[in-house]
Amino acid sequence: MYYPEELIRQIREKSDIVNVISRYVSLTRKGRNYFGLCPFHGEKTPSFSVNPAEQFYHCFGCGVGGNVFTFLQNMENISFVEAVQQLAEEAHIPLPEMELSPKEKARIARRERMYEANRDAARFFYVQLVKSPYGAAAREYLAGRQVSEAYLKKFGLGYAPISRDALSRYLMSKGYEPELLRAACLMGGDASRVYDRFFNRVMFPIFDIRGRVIAFGGRVIGKGEPKYLNSSDTELFNKRKNLYAMNLAKKSRRKQALMVEGYMDVFSLHQAGFDNAVASLGTALTPEQALLLKRYFEEVCLVYDSDTAGTNAARRAIPILEDAGLRVRVMRVPGAKDPDEFIKANGAQAFEELIEKAMDPVDFELAISDTHTLEGQIETMKKMRDRLMRIQDDGERELHIRDVAARLGISQETLAKQVEEERRNFGTQEYRQARQVMIRGNRNTHTDGLEQTQVQLLALLLQYPDSRTQLFSQVSPTDFPEKTPEKEGKESEENIFRRAAQYIFDKRQERIVSADLISLARDEEEQKKLTRIVTEELPKTREELEKLAVETIRRLRQVALDEQLRGARQAEELQQIIQQKKQLEKLEIHL
Repeated sequence: MYYPEELIRQIREKSDIVNVISRYVSLTRKGRNYFGLCPFHGEKTPSFSVNPAEQFYHCFGCGVGGNVFTFLQNMENISFVEAVQQLAEEAHIPLPEMELSPKEKARIARRERMYEANRDAARFFYVQLVKSPYGAAAREYLAGRQVSEAYLKKFGLGYAPISRDALSRYLMSKGYEPELLRAACLMGGDASRVYDRFFNRVMFPIFDIRGRVIAFGGRVIGKGEPKYLNSSDTELFNKRKNLYAMNLAKKSRRKQALMVEGYMDVFSLHQAGFDNAVASLGTALTPEQALLLKRYFEEVCLVYDSDTAGTNAARRAIPILEDAGLRVRVMRVPGAKDPDEFIKANGAQAFEELIEKAMDPVDFELAISDTHTLEGQIETMKKMRDRLMRIQDDGERELHIRDVAARLGISQETLAKQVEEERRNFGTQEYRQARQVMIRGNRNTHTDGLEQTQVQLLALLLQYPDSRTQLFSQVSPTDFPEKTPEKEGKESEENIFRRAAQYIFDKRQERIVSADLISLARDEEEQKKLTRIVTEELPKTREELEKLAVETIRRLRQVALDEQLRGARQAEELQQIIQQKKQLEKLEIHL
């Protein structure tokens, strides 16, 4: 394809990377850069850096990096083209008709076809529920749950027939390929036998934030296991990055989201007027889901079941939500096993009053702790110390310390001292862990000496444009290996460093913005490699830079000459290569 390079640059320059990433990550400015918790791996110490001048991001913990386009691709699970289109629309930049490569056309067409298959599957399930005699048991179940016809239609509920291949036969009759249906997690089996992923279940379509059907959840009718079955991850669906009913909840005027456990809880709450309810998709709450909530809400009220599993789920969710920059409250639902049951018994107003009485995380931890025995008090004090340590606001932390100390019967000074000591230890420990991760990551990526040589030389060319004429008089892009070295279980691939070298060579002495170099990447692995170039720390003195230039060029040229030597057949050719290798020993660079 592609859109012209100049247009891509224009869109990128109009899309402030700090503003875009701030929709997902809480960033704090430190010097010239911004830092926050990495949205791509779990961490408590910010190691995710955003450089506004060079318009790229980089995590020192997991090594991920890229520009504003790649960030959107990873966060929204969209293609590069879709990221460009989204940012162009936000920047009010018109896009021309796009020329697509055959490969890109096929990839886009496949994704669109998969969306269509999911949409047709949802329509099939809906018809089976509302019109087919086979859906009688499902209709009876939903009537018993007091589901109104209007909300049944709004959520697109359906029924997967008890037949093991009804959906598969229907979709294949519409021209869908079995391979595509298997990839969409609608069908299983092989060429000799096909079967539906879902059967004899009430179906809950799962929509993405744009309102497209991307997956399904199904609740079995009658007896059967598992009780709830969800789609596996597909090209369109990642359970860690989506929330059930988020496409509807994002439109709510409330600034607080209600986080519940099940589909029917969400459904019941929306039907009762709580249009801010969402649920995770068969997994514990994830950092990605917390960041999605942060885009639309300021606070989250956890409305989990009051049993041990629900309590533990709330405990795990609280720090994840807090790390995303959300305020957290926890509701206990008295006299009922879940919100659906409570609302049916007591009404929406009573539930509203429960929301107003929801506890903050400190009160919640105290409420569920054993404070009646000495052992319980000691254990509770340890838990409260850990909880209080996480509160960033000094005044809020002091007020909670005073309250907790009084309720546990210990002096405020003792608890405050323990909390402060834990804060210091925690900060030191987290810093050390982050450094260890960074060091391990660097060590792993630097094990290949040739790769590190290429990174250092390209960093020198990128960061010192005035040196390019001198350096490219001694080495050319063709001296960079054409393929990456073969690794166990993996074939050689095109060397991204060679492409980067050619890009820099073509720019001559023109300044290159790091984000433009990263745009050369075609996948996450290449993004990481190119980000290493733009984040590589180089020596500070001229003498050290000249020494690095000599060492890297000599190493790279030697590898290229060794490759030529292995392919040489004539004595004269061999002699020329040997002579060039000798000349390399005398190489001098003056920057």
